[in-house]
Amino acid sequence: MNWRDFLPLASRLATGATESDWRSAVSRAYYAAFHVARRYFSELNFTVPRADRAHQYFVFRLGNSSEPTVEQAGRELDTLRRLRNRADYDESPALTQSQAAASVRLAESFVQTLDSARQEPSRTRMRDAMIAYERAVLRDVTWKP
Repeated sequence: MNWRDFLPLASRLATGATESDWRSAVSRAYYAAFHVARRYFSELNFTVPRADRAHQYFVFRLGNSSEPTVEQAGRELDTLRRLRNRADYDESPALTQSQAAASVRLAESFVQTLDSARQEPSRTRMRDAMIAYERAVLRDVTWKP
């Protein structure tokens, strides 16, 4: 499965006519970003936890990556999750088409940022900063050489 395929789907859903379309767009946008993050961390040799612990795992590490654009992307992922939770679980207030479209744009920005972070020297600098954060702050090193 190419999780990036959720982005064009989310974009189409965001142009739909119903709130259920817009809520589904928010959910698909978040999961596109989430799974791109999972793949990225795997490529860097981090062992990502399963289930609900994975989201905070990404947010903490991206937020301590020493790359300002990636740190911002971590905040964007957190925003996307809050919006996804609202879209999937909260009946009111209503979710609007403009909120769905904004979520799609945020997910696209997140994916673009991580794609750029794959380039050296950013990739190594980021990885090393996240490893240092794991060691010094979290005391839970999930990176494997």
